Amino acid sequence: MKLNTYEHLIKSHNSAKKFLLKFCWKNHQRYCPRCSCRKVYSLESGRRRCSKCGYTFHDFSRRFLNFARLSPRQWLRFIKLFELEVDPEMMSSQLNLSYNSIRKTLNISRLSLLAGSLDGPLIIRNFNLVSLLRGESSPAIPSPVLGILPLQDKVYIDFLWDIDLETLLHFKLNFHLQTRHMGRIVYTAPYKKYLSLVAWDDGLMARHKKGKLSDKLPIETDRWFWAYSKPKLERFRTVNPLRFLLYLKELEFRFNHRTLDMFPVLCAHLCEFVPDLE
Repeated sequence: MKLNTYEHLIKSHNSAKKFLLKFCWKNHQRYCPRCSCRKVYSLESGRRRCSKCGYTFHDFSRRFLNFARLSPRQWLRFIKLFELEVDPEMMSSQLNLSYNSIRKTLNISRLSLLAGSLDGPLIIRNFNLVSLLRGESSPAIPSPVLGILPLQDKVYIDFLWDIDLETLLHFKLNFHLQTRHMGRIVYTAPYKKYLSLVAWDDGLMARHKKGKLSDKLPIETDRWFWAYSKPKLERFRTVNPLRFLLYLKELEFRFNHRTLDMFPVLCAHLCEFVPDLE
């Protein structure tokens, strides 16, 4: 997006809201976010009410961006900073928002990207990640193991439900699956269809580290996804397996959209309805 176009979008509350609304309602046609009934009527408050289920809603109800107390202009500014991968401390300073507000908004944004991935809705449902949107404490999830699958000019990062860190250690010790560490991140030689498995190590794998190996793993010679992602992963700091999972899925999104104008795509994801909200 050109800078002058962006400046036009954020010049007023109405211009910012109008831009976001075009991602919410096709042809400006409102319907009930709960039951999809198209027969709704307007209230004096500016909200609408469903004639079928009685649900009262506004234009952003039940959408990802409604779970942060940001105005439309603040959202567009945040999305631009998120697109540029500005760190949370700088976001807090630039937007004049608390660090905790920025962290929550980052979680919301990454959840919206996760929901748009192939296995995202299942991950959100099985780990009850919707609780993050409500400001509840992060759900405790096991250290995730993900498979990296390059396919033509894209990459797919699959959550592997049948593999955990203990299984990964078993593969390493008994089937000689080579591994490397990058801080708390562990990655492997190819496994089945995957170029590499990558996991957040809670200390289990680190206790079985071997001396430095001279041969590079196949993923380390990858000039596409790994060359793109490694510098970002080296800067990534967290002790939370869930944030690691969300960040890996964010990298999947960024890599697959690296040649596109990412700003409107991010807006579209944040304007989607949250799955399994009830």
